[in-house]
Amino acid sequence: MERYSIHVYSIATLKRLLAEHSEATSFLVEKKLHSGYFENYFRALQAKTIIVETAYIDRDFLEDFSAYYVRCFHEYKKTCARFHFFNRQIDNPAFEGVLDGCSNALTTPELQASYLGFVVVKPLPETIIGRTCLRTYDRDKGRRDFPITRQYEANLFGIPLTVDTLAFQEQDRVAAACATSALWSVFHGTGKLFQHHIPSPVEITQAATEHWVSETRVLPNCGLTPEQMAYAIRKVGLEPLLVSAKNEFLLQATVYAYSRGHVPVLMGVTLRDMSDMQGAEPRDLGKHAVAVTGYSLGKPAPKPYASTGFLLQASRIDKLYAHDDQVGPFARMELGPGYLTTSWKGRKDGKSGSVRAVPTLLIIPLYHKIRIPFDSVLQTVIAFDAIVEGLRPKLTGVFPDRLRWDIGLTTVNEFKSDLLSAQPVKTNQRRAVLGRPLPHYIWKASASTTQGPALDLVFDATDIEQGHFLSLVVEYNSTLAAVLRSLSREKTVIENLSGRSEWRILEWFSK
Repeated sequence: MERYSIHVYSIATLKRLLAEHSEATSFLVEKKLHSGYFENYFRALQAKTIIVETAYIDRDFLEDFSAYYVRCFHEYKKTCARFHFFNRQIDNPAFEGVLDGCSNALTTPELQASYLGFVVVKPLPETIIGRTCLRTYDRDKGRRDFPITRQYEANLFGIPLTVDTLAFQEQDRVAAACATSALWSVFHGTGKLFQHHIPSPVEITQAATEHWVSETRVLPNCGLTPEQMAYAIRKVGLEPLLVSAKNEFLLQATVYAYSRGHVPVLMGVTLRDMSDMQGAEPRDLGKHAVAVTGYSLGKPAPKPYASTGFLLQASRIDKLYAHDDQVGPFARMELGPGYLTTSWKGRKDGKSGSVRAVPTLLIIPLYHKIRIPFDSVLQTVIAFDAIVEGLRPKLTGVFPDRLRWDIGLTTVNEFKSDLLSAQPVKTNQRRAVLGRPLPHYIWKASASTTQGPALDLVFDATDIEQGHFLSLVVEYNSTLAAVLRSLSREKTVIENLSGRSEWRILEWFSK
């Protein structure tokens, strides 16, 4: 068998190759949601060439193979195929020239510049999409953001190639359910971030079900409960934080805040088929889990939060991007009133988008020293914002509009690097902050107006909630700082606010 073959990209060619290098029929490949998704995805990436690497050994599939498939009577192959995608035309003579060391037609740097990533194809009859590492969508001038990406390396016959992304794969319904596949993608993000072992799908399933007496067998696996997902997270040395996702504002704020710290979020949803209405109610298709991998800030301005009027950057989110094992990587999920759109097809009309996802739960895998949850920081900042808003009539001309807040998890190194490029900071304050010892993980709440930055509140993410977890304040607007200093020394203010979370911020100015 040839070790590789080169093909001009088209969706028809891709579907044919998927069938040829797996045990799936052409009919099954055609009806898979992944085929339709890849058609749109590779159109956006402007794919032009596929290089198929045959007899590829994939570690994750090898783990699944040794745990289950090797014992089957049917002889499944242990090797996969790996499809490499490029956004330039490559023919056999040009590629052979690279392998022969001749750089006249094509060079290794040119291959890297055009590299879009790869898809591992498993030798199975149905669930054939294995480890997939593809370049993300264009960031569209900052509207889209994919903070959970990392660099993956692919060696193609000695040619080093890299792609910045987050690994994805389809559940195979034997070693992995949807929750397992989502956890696997999440662990690819946290494994690099928090330096832990990245388990294979079968290892995740076995770890999650280790202490549960199941009504059915563990392999094949039918799904994981939130408790089992939390246990799998603990098995890699992280702590799971469970947050309700039923409130849209808190969903946007929580996903944004942890994503800013490069922490992937697992989202549990209930799928509802709007094309299969029973009376006035849509049909529930069951629970599903996806790994949230990015977002779009498509709304022009923050939306005031309930009666507080609080303005948060995260409320500009109009779409989430998620690794949905039944659709594809970075699948778009648009926010609607109480639901998210999906690319799933309705059972009755067969149309993509007829199935909605109702968010129910977020599970955030955290390093054990990140103790202060986002909600505590958010409530503190909302209370402090109310104080500043009450002062705004006294600051006519200085603050013509309400403060807008941007809250996210970060590290001390990222914070200080950002501060080096912050122009409005006074030189003496910059030096003091850069030289100040801070914990490794911090929450940063940045306030600004249309006139520019106002201040940064820096909270110790490793402290305890009963402690004074405000670490420092970076002042950009001297007028606001002077007013807050004066306010913090007023006796009535001290008597009314002392002991409350927002007082910790004012107390900083009093000192």
